[in-house]
Amino acid sequence: MYLIGVKDNVYSCGNSGMLITRYKAEYKLRETAQRFAAMYSLDEVYGLNVYPQELCEMDNTEFTEHLRRNCKRYV
Repeated sequence: MYLIGVKDNVYSCGNSGMLITRYKAEYKLRETAQRFAAMYSLDEVYGLNVYPQELCEMDNTEFTEHLRRNCKRYV
């Protein structure tokens, strides 16, 4: 599971924008997402199961809108 962080309506690249976790339990994912958001002062954190190539080709605005429409929000 990829946890993707958004701050000020922009996806942050690098370690401050994405965290990979192997947790499957919902409570553990939520707990990890909350710690991730607090560590990097993120406004939103979404869970993404698969990271296909098409997401890499999107610009920042498209990517953020895709997260909001299609992914589960944890924070």
